[in-house]
Parts: sequence; C-alpha cells; structure tokens
Amino acid sequence: MRTSGGRRGDRAVPAGTPVLVAHNPVGDDADPSTRDVLDQVALVVTGLEALGAPHRAVPVAGRAAAERLELEPDAVVFNLVESPPGAARLQVEVAEALAGRGVPFTGSDAVAIWLTTDKLATRERLVAAGLPVAAGGRLDPRRPDVLDRVPAPWIVKPAWEDASLGLEGGGVCDRPEEAVARAAALERQYGGEPVLVEHLLPGREFNLSLLDGPGGVEVLPAAEMEYVDFPPGMPKVLGYEAKWDHDSFAYTHTVRRFLEGRGEPELERELEGLARAAYQACGLRGYARVDLRLDEAGRPRILEVNANPCLSADAGFMAAAGQAGLDAAAVVARVLAAVEVT
Repeated sequence: MRTSGGRRGDRAVPAGTPVLVAHNPVGDDADPSTRDVLDQVALVVTGLEALGAPHRAVPVAGRAAAERLELEPDAVVFNLVESPPGAARLQVEVAEALAGRGVPFTGSDAVAIWLTTDKLATRERLVAAGLPVAAGGRLDPRRPDVLDRVPAPWIVKPAWEDASLGLEGGGVCDRPEEAVARAAALERQYGGEPVLVEHLLPGREFNLSLLDGPGGVEVLPAAEMEYVDFPPGMPKVLGYEAKWDHDSFAYTHTVRRFLEGRGEPELERELEGLARAAYQACGLRGYARVDLRLDEAGRPRILEVNANPCLSADAGFMAAAGQAGLDAAAVVARVLAAVEVT
C-alpha cells in the first residue's frame, strides 16, 4: 500500500471544529439502498465521538435546504448526502450549494461527484486518460447499433444510478432483443435516464478503496468479490440482490476476500496502480472506491469509479480500512483532514 501526491488543501481542519453530518432524508418507505445512509451516519458519529469532535446530524433534502442550512462559525460539513433512486442530481446540488456558500465539506467536489455519477462520462474520462475499460457505450433502445460494436454477453444498467439500482437479477443479456427490451424498461423506470451497455467481462472482480493520508492518497488492501457456488446460468454480478436482499442466494454466496498474503503481488500492484490513476483522472478527494474486473486475457479493466463511497460498517470501504488497521475514528479523522480549508 503506497501513497503518492500531496494534499491539496492549505491546512487541515483544526481540532475542536464543529462538524455537521449532512445526509439525504430517509422516509419510512425508503428502499434498503437509501436507508443505508443512516448506518453511515452512525459510523461517522461514532468516529466523531471517539475524536471528541462537536457534531450534529441533519437531513438535507437538496440545493435549497443546503443553502438554508444553519451552521456554527467555522463548521465543516461531513457530506454523506446520496441520491435516492431516480434523483441523480441531489448529491451534486448539495455539493454545489455548499461550495457556493464557501462551506468546507468532506469528500469530492461537485464536478467530480457529477462525473462519477454519470457512468458514460466516467468511461470517456478514463479512456482519455489511457485507462482500460470494458467495451461499451450508450444503449438507445430506438437505435441499438452499439450492440454491433460490443460483444455479448452484455450487462445493461442505468447510467446515473449507483448501489446496483437497476441491476435486479444481475442485468445480464445474451440476445440483442433482450438487451433492447431491458434498456427500454430501464428508461421507463428511471424517467428517461440514459442506459449503459458493457461487455460482461468473464474474470475475477475486485474493489479497491482509497483514502487520503499524511503522504497523499493511500490504496487500501484490495478485495476480491467471489461468487461462491453460483449455479449455471446465474450471472456472477454484484447485482441489487447481492447488495441489499439479505435473504437471497446472491447475498449469502457473494463473499469478500482480501488479496494480501495470497501470493499475487504483481496483480495487487497492477490493481493498485489503476485505482490510483482513476482517482487522479476523475479529480477525486478524500476517499473513493474503484471497481475492476479481469478480461479474457486476465488483465484488469475499470468498471466503476465511486466518489464518496458507502461508509457503513459492513460496506467494502470500511472492510478494507479494517484490513489496513484503521477504525471508524481513524477513517473519519483522515477524511476530515483532507478537507480544503482556506
């Protein structure tokens, strides 16, 4: 685990600075991917309490709420705002509003959040930086010619959603008419949102978490997602069920294992280098997660880049932090230390 690149802020958040933990509102009928933000709030609050930092948690419903947010003098916002299904701009609007007020906040800025929210734009940025991605592009169900350029099997998913939304059942298609029908259904479900199609890479899948540190960004231990005893015909994909349906086969048979100590140092170095390069290419700050998968030749390609990834105790980022010997307080302290305070 190496570090590189200095911190961009002029100075760290001073000790004793009030911290407002901002998160998206969660209704009684919210789906599990939305309710999960409350677990993130709990972890961050635990870390702040261990650090002795004054804090309070507040739901922030959008730009107007962020602009009216009452803040103590010199307060810092720990930005946990996520976009619920079908509301991709919420994260961006809150970050824009905070920046417009000159309020320092954790994680990436609005530009980086918007870039990594749009999977099509992220692909373009990565390709421009010379980084490997799976073959793919936008699938317009009215003009599906992209399927002629992308080999099957295909994974079809909404371009602006995260948390595996739109990947119920895995989202894998083998026939063009099936992919077109799925794209049309996703457009209807998500209000005309564009749909991404990519070649489903056949190899192993990895998550790389990154965290700013005293010497720059640190790549935490690489985790492999293993699909254990999946029956023939069941896509080996981290779909919605594998993330959120605790009673499903996909959830109970998708296992995270770390690469450290498994005798694959060259693969670890290659994954680490790509994760760091993606972090830099997308202009991220504070913390992030990069997902990769091996292609037919066994070489890693980048699937997704996640700004401000999930910080719940059982999520991949905190699992990697724990593997590196970092508890909630240490992670929260480092995320706060990366905030640019002028």
